[in-house]
Amino acid sequence: MDTAPTIRDAVESDLDILVDTLSDSFAEDPMFNWLFPTTQLYPFFFRMLVKEVYLPRGIVHLDDKDRAAALWLPPEERLKIAPRLRLLRFGLKLMRVNGLRPVWRVSRQSSIFARHHPKEPHYYLQFIGCRRSEQGRGIGAALLKQGTRICDERGMPAYLECSNPRNIPLYERHGFRITGQQAVGSNGPMAWFMWRDAR
Repeated sequence: MDTAPTIRDAVESDLDILVDTLSDSFAEDPMFNWLFPTTQLYPFFFRMLVKEVYLPRGIVHLDDKDRAAALWLPPEERLKIAPRLRLLRFGLKLMRVNGLRPVWRVSRQSSIFARHHPKEPHYYLQFIGCRRSEQGRGIGAALLKQGTRICDERGMPAYLECSNPRNIPLYERHGFRITGQQAVGSNGPMAWFMWRDAR
């Protein structure tokens, strides 16, 4: 019988573990697969985001056996993507492998997500993922519990976007409710926008 996961705050030396864990976790995610058809680029994307945004300014949780991770942005921080040069390099890599279609898709997804993003202060759970071989063991639930505890201690709501319908019941069990949903293109995946009031 598995023991309950222990969740800790990640540090800079965890960067490689975080990149590997999140890349594996999102390898079959409907939204990610639609945006970035080449999974080999996922490590570049997550390294850029974790190193430039979440480790310096966010809340990064990791379980004690390096199986799952969550990236939160607190209310006082705005989501500013990595420096333009690094972002440009990622875009060029993407176009070199997949052409211009992903550029349009990213623009479309970003526009839709921005319209749904709440304006009032909140904790933003942008990414939470568990390695595919470790899913179903309660690790994601432990990560959510740790993050929502911070929200409740500070009396703040939380927000996330869900792109995998299998995860909706998990989020609902932790107090999130669906406030909207929208497909990100005529043939694109559905996104669910979820809000959680402080308890």
